[in-house]
Amino acid sequence: MTPDFSSWLKFEASLADWMSKFERPGLTFKGGRQAIPGFPSSGFRADGLLTNGNILLALEVEVKQTHPDTNVGKYWLLKQHKQYEKIILFHVYTPAYNSYGWRKTLGEFYASRMAMEIPFEYHVLDMRDAINTDSAFGEVTNKLGERISVEFGNEKAK
Repeated sequence: MTPDFSSWLKFEASLADWMSKFERPGLTFKGGRQAIPGFPSSGFRADGLLTNGNILLALEVEVKQTHPDTNVGKYWLLKQHKQYEKIILFHVYTPAYNSYGWRKTLGEFYASRMAMEIPFEYHVLDMRDAINTDSAFGEVTNKLGERISVEFGNEKAK
């Protein structure tokens, strides 16, 4: 069965919207059209991220793009632009993701090497077998919410 790209693109947007609700003074949210803090304004973007300036918690969701390795490796380049105490990446693979397996393997390889050079944590959330976006949304937001609470407290601003 071919996945419905539009529902998974909405899933991606819904996750970013959910993350944005944690923004408050001292905790900044950036979405897909805003540069990752530390890069120039023309630099890389994340599907969603939260940062207090010291910790960066990012979300990358693979729907139509076929380069998950780049979505991991770009955080390595931050080393040249901004030193974070900790970078945490949650990488979600959806049923709509359709690239060859070595791209995912390469992303995992980058993550393991990055962790040797920078304070980097990599969490793969493989939703490629998800039946629907609702169950996948619940699973992803549970994991993200737990980590947001640990790193930034559990207070929501909005």
